Formats: sequence, structure tokens, C-alpha cells
Amino acid sequence: MLKRLLDSLASLKLTMVLLLGLATVAVFGTIWPSRDSELPVLRYELFYQTPWFRLLLGLLALNLTVCSLRLLRRRFAESERFFALSPATERGVPLPAATAEELAAALAAAGYRTQVRNERLLGWRGRWRRFAVLAVHGALLVVMAGALIGGLGYVATLNIYVGDSSSVAFDWDLQRDRPLGFTLRLDAADLVFYPIDLRIGLIDPATGGVVREYTTREGESLELPVAGYRAEVARFDPFSQTLTLKIYRHDRFLRDYVVTAGVRNPDNRVAGYVLYPLAFRDPVLKQYRSRVSILEGGKLVRQGTIAVNHPLVHRGVAIYQTAYNRDRDGRPYAGFQFSRDPGEPLVWAGCILFILALLAHFSGRPRAVLVVRGAEGWRLLPLLGFSGPAGDDIARLAERLCQR
Repeated sequence: MLKRLLDSLASLKLTMVLLLGLATVAVFGTIWPSRDSELPVLRYELFYQTPWFRLLLGLLALNLTVCSLRLLRRRFAESERFFALSPATERGVPLPAATAEELAAALAAAGYRTQVRNERLLGWRGRWRRFAVLAVHGALLVVMAGALIGGLGYVATLNIYVGDSSSVAFDWDLQRDRPLGFTLRLDAADLVFYPIDLRIGLIDPATGGVVREYTTREGESLELPVAGYRAEVARFDPFSQTLTLKIYRHDRFLRDYVVTAGVRNPDNRVAGYVLYPLAFRDPVLKQYRSRVSILEGGKLVRQGTIAVNHPLVHRGVAIYQTAYNRDRDGRPYAGFQFSRDPGEPLVWAGCILFILALLAHFSGRPRAVLVVRGAEGWRLLPLLGFSGPAGDDIARLAERLCQR
């Protein structure tokens, strides 16, 4: 009864049925028509988080496990099976008279690991590659285990003002706040734009007239009409329309010059003139960016910068920035997503193992030979790895053994 059950679980037909079922689910999960913007989440929940889909994955894992254990047992029993063969010795390549020890030494010199038993020599070369397929199976099982353990993780979100702190985030699956295990404090949040094109006026404070206009952008320098003076455009904030310039005299930094559009202060001078932003091109957003601090027990343990596609990872929780905005009073706030996936290390380990196993499998073929003493002397018989174009290698090996 148990043997029949194991035979059914190890069946290749079962493997094909399960793979076909999983492929069908994946197809419908991709092409299922949508009617609202939340459909990607609905697809994920409808097709990939259901008990029957997990049942398919579980059966495939069980099928793969039983197949792997049976294959592993056969791999370890191969030497015994080869020693027990009753090959047709007349098909082997004849070898000259020698002792078993001499032939074993010659096989070892040719790169074969040898075993001697009852007037027979079994030689293996690259036997470890016989286990590469098992490593592939194991890698897939590790990935599946990682995906299963990943279900113990969570995804939560938080919107927080600059200067505020929070030790909880909202878990949408549980529909309640979830403790993070640490406190996140938002120290600063801003938007990073591509260099903004600006038109800056050099104004005579006595007349209020524009003496010179500059068309420039962030990072460029302006040569002022006073010898030795120049201004470097450090930053322009399109929200407050505040321009920050760095003033140099003979390449020596003097001070930061800050001016806001709509506020002309004749006393805010550099080299006797007032610099003022006249116009700017609509900014193009490049990146959200936030500076945060992590606190545990009221003590600062870590600081870092979070940007889109550049999360901060703390104690296995990846913190992503998802939003930035200002309220009606102009107070900036940022949105964060907290993601914890305890199965991620297993998934990565499984993927790496899968690649290494495939490389090992295709790096070369394992070979096995059997040297048997017959009525007419020793004969060399190929057992494994000598089919196809490699068939001539058995003759070359025999020549090498003859020249021991």
C-alpha cells in the first residue's frame, strides 16, 4: 500500500499534471480582464493566495521530494549495481596482463577514482556531477520553502510628518496597526528635481532696474560685473521659489546668498547688487528622498536616507519611500512602506544553488568504467558517459592503460 502511494507521488504523470495546472493558473492570473485600478491586487489574491493554488504547490513539492529521495538512493547504490553487473566481456576492450593494483594505479593516473572488488575494478570520473540534478531539485524545494515562509511576513504603510516619529504602521491585511519593533523618525523629506532652468536678474538697488539677466541652471556659475566675484547656483526650491547661491571672491567662498521670488530686499546685496529669480522652467521630478532615524528604547541606533528603489533595511524590515506631499499649511510629509519577508534569504539561496547546479550539470559528463577479468584476460568496459561522439574515448583510455 505504502509502495503504491510512493509510486503515485513520484509519478512523472503527476508532475506534468501539476505543472500544467500551475501554468494554467499563471496564464489566467495574467490575462484576466480588469475593471478597476485595484485589479493587480485582486489577481494576486484570487489566483496566487488561494488554498487550492497552495495545494498545487504543496503537491508539486511533495512529488519533487519523493522523486529526489528515490533518485538519491539510486545514485548512492550505483557502485553496488555496477559491481553486480554481468556484462558481455567480449564487447570490452582487451587490456594486457597486469595486476589489479597496477590497473587501479593506471586508472587513477587517468583521473578516475577506483574501487577494487572480486577481480573487478570500478572507475569513476566526475561522479559528483551525477548529483547535479538532485541539487536542482533541492534548489527548487528551497525556493518553495522560502515562498511558504514568506507568507509569515507582512506589508504595512505609514504617512508621517517631518519631525514626527512612529513605532507602528498600518497592516492592510489585518486592518490594524502593527508594531514595527523600532521607532522611525522622519528628520527631513524633500523632492529631488533634474537641474531647473532659471532666469536670474542682477538688480541695481538704487534704481530697482535690471542691469543684467542670466539664463542658467543649478550647478552652473555666474560671473558678476565686479572683478573677482562669482555666484554658483546651489539650489532652487520650486515650492517656496527660494534661490540659494554660493558667493565666491577670487575662488574663496564668502557666504550663502538666499533670495525668494516676490521678496526684494535692497539690503540683501552682493558686490553692491541684488540677485533675484525672474522666472524658472517647470521642474521635472527625479526622486523622492527622506532622511530618517531609527530608535530603539529611546536611543538612536541608525540613520540613513531612503529614496525610491533605495530602501533602508533594518532588522529584516525593508523601508521604502512611496509618497511625498505637503498639506494645506505647507507642512511636508512622506509615505513609507514596511516590508518583511522572512523567506527572502531562502529564495535567494535557492536561486543561487539552482544556477550553480545547472552549471555543474552542463560542465561535463560523468564517466564510469569497469575492468573485468575474463577467460582471456582483463577487459575494459564503458558503463557511463561514453555514448555518442565520446565513444572513441574508451579506446584512448585503453591505450593509456596499456602504456602504464
